[in-house]
Order: sequence, then C-alpha cells, then structure tokens
Amino acid sequence: ALTPYDIHNCPEHPHEDYPIQWPVLDVLRNWPSDDANPQVHREIYQGLCVFDYRTDLHKAKHYRHKEVPFVMRNDPAAARTAERWNYPGYMERLLMGDEDQKRRTEYSPNNHFMYWVDKRTRSERRRVNKEFKELKRDNDEVHNGFGRGDQLEMKEAMRQQQDLNRLKEEMREAKEYAEDHEDDDEAQEEFMRLNEAVKAAKHQKHRAVSTHWQPPTENLRMTYMEWLGHANVTDDMLGPDNPHWYFRLIGCGHMGDHTEDGSCDAGSSEWLFDELTFFQPREGEQRPFYLVEPKSQKGIHCRFGMKGVIAENHFDLSRNAISLLGGQRRYILAHPNQCELMNLLPKGHPSARHSAVDWSDPDLENFPSFERAHVNEIVMQPGDVLYLPTNWFHYIISLELNMQCNTRSGGEKIHREEINDCGF
Repeated sequence: ALTPYDIHNCPEHPHEDYPIQWPVLDVLRNWPSDDANPQVHREIYQGLCVFDYRTDLHKAKHYRHKEVPFVMRNDPAAARTAERWNYPGYMERLLMGDEDQKRRTEYSPNNHFMYWVDKRTRSERRRVNKEFKELKRDNDEVHNGFGRGDQLEMKEAMRQQQDLNRLKEEMREAKEYAEDHEDDDEAQEEFMRLNEAVKAAKHQKHRAVSTHWQPPTENLRMTYMEWLGHANVTDDMLGPDNPHWYFRLIGCGHMGDHTEDGSCDAGSSEWLFDELTFFQPREGEQRPFYLVEPKSQKGIHCRFGMKGVIAENHFDLSRNAISLLGGQRRYILAHPNQCELMNLLPKGHPSARHSAVDWSDPDLENFPSFERAHVNEIVMQPGDVLYLPTNWFHYIISLELNMQCNTRSGGEKIHREEINDCGF
C-alpha cells in the first residue's frame, strides 16, 4: 500500500500522519487473519518504518523520542541470538538439559488466545476445576475458547460491566455531593440508592461470571519437548478450529521485590538475560537502545507460538520492546486514538483491555463501530525488534513456528485522553 514516505528509508523525524493507517476491514479482507501462510507476492498495508541498526540508529532515536512504533533490523546482538536459537539442537540443549523442567503453556481448542485474570472466588474455581476434570476423564471438550460464536456473550459482558462502571461513577459523584451537603436529606437518599444499585449490579455481574464465563484458554505446564511435539506439526493438522499451544518462558529479573532469584515463577529462566544481552537492564552508556527506563523493567517474557496462533487485539499500559528470534509473525497495530472503535472488554472484566470482536469473523451487527477502525500491519522476521509505545493496540498472528521475547521498561502518560474515553 502507498505511503507518503519510504518505509525502508524513512525521514529523520516521523511524518505528521505517521504511521499511516488503513480501514481494518480492507486489511482483513486482503489477508484474513485465519490465513497463516506468509504472503510472498501479496501487497500488505505496512505503515511502520524499518530501520537498519548499522546506518539508521540516529533516526530510530528520534522516533523513539516521539513514542511512535517502528522496527529495528540488523541489530548484531539480536541477530546473534536469533542465529543461536535457530541452530539445530540448541534450544533443546538450552531448555531441557538435565532438568526436564515443566514451564507455563497455554492451550486453546482453536487458534484464539486471549489473556485473562480469574476473578472468581476460590470455591467457584474449585467447583469448575472439578467439573473440568470430569469432562477430561470422559474425553469431553473443556471449553470452546474465544471466538467462534462467543461474540454475543462478549457483548452482554461489555454491557454489564459498562452499566456497573457508570453506576460507580454516579455513586462517587453522589457521595461527594452528600458529604458536602450533610443537611440535604435527598442527597443522602440518592447516595444510598446508588450504593444499593452498585451492589445489585456487582451481584448480577458476579453471577454471570460464575455461571457463564469460561477462561478463553487453559493454563498447563509442559516441557519444551512436550510443547514442540504438539506445535511442530504439518499443515494438514493445523487450521483455525484445531487445538493450539503457546509455550512461555519468564526471566524474572527485577519484576518486584526480591525476584532476582527467579521466585516470580516456578521454573523461571533467568538465563534469558544472558541470551538476550540487548534486553539487559544496564544504565548509563551501556543502556540498551530498547530499554528507555531500565530500572522499571518487568523481566523478560518469551512466547513460542505454533503456526496459526492468534493473540487477540489489546493494549498495554507500558512501552514494549518485542524481539522475534525465530519464524515469522504478523503484527496488526492501531493508534490509541482508535480505542473507542475497538469495542474493548471493559475494566473489571477478566479480559479487560482486549477487543470483544473476533477479527477472524467480525460481528458488525453487534459491533458496528469496528468497521470504522484503522490499522496498519507488518510481518516481522527473525532478528527484528519492534518498539511499541504505551497504549498502542496490537493483534498478532503466528505465520509459522516461532520464538518471540519481549520486555517492558516503564511507560509514558501519552494518549491518556483517548484511553480514558474508553473507560480505562
């Protein structure tokens, strides 16, 4: 697609409309997200600049200062890691050794993966886990995963949470007014009425979550070789409605107090800081280009995806540096000013900050505003590093078996008005 700048020879400073974006439905119709085959000859809608580390570092610094996304290519440190990780047998030796360590793995009965935080009570989780065990024992499917007919339920979850958030705001305002007007009986009654309405809305939402909501994925633990046995399969065993697995590594680093020993996760991988030297939280002249605030780094997180895996559209509250170390991934990005068109699951939902829309099959009847959203895309190659600023949306498709690691280092309070308008 045409841009007013050459994406491989970008100007010193970002263009006023950088990065260029196109209608989301044009992008998805041109290359459907369920199609995980790399498009060698098809034109894509790329708006991001690609900088060569050897010759364009000064340009990349200007774009980083402006907090806009771009891709860095030919970084010698990233290239060396990618070369090692793709050498036959290297990852097996690195990850297996003598430990046979089981690490975090996510399972989905289809190709959709959505982050979630379980907000149910412990007793409710125990009850559901017991039901899951019984289903598994009978070889029944535990859940349907995200998408494939779930968008109506997503719409209802959005409505319930939005009603609750609205009532909370009304109650907060009523409380402030009542505290300032203690002699106003009507003001006190209005506050009490709204307080009861919030309790009722919370109860209704709680019942809906405990009886209807299901985690969109299942959290497991596997060794690397167990995961590889599931993931490294031929195309005839793939497809959007077949099971998919996502393998994870975590290098804790300074994720919190006293986590340098790897205590943030069972089977943590602190050696990631030795493998990915360009993500080490060094200060001063030794500070890596990708870490704007090394002291605010939240570990190194790696996700190994099998072909076809989709990570649902969402935004994060911190800047991100994402290194692809094997395979190819397609990233579809959107500016934070597209927030209201993304139809996000609201604050308080287990998958808050994620789009309720199934981009593989958008339900425009229930989410008509999605059609007006604009995005751009890029296919990342091994050794590429994507700089993704705070609050930018990203939707990810694995185009083949791949290895990706990312790190976060603080965040800028930018585009807050657009994000606040979405309820976050």
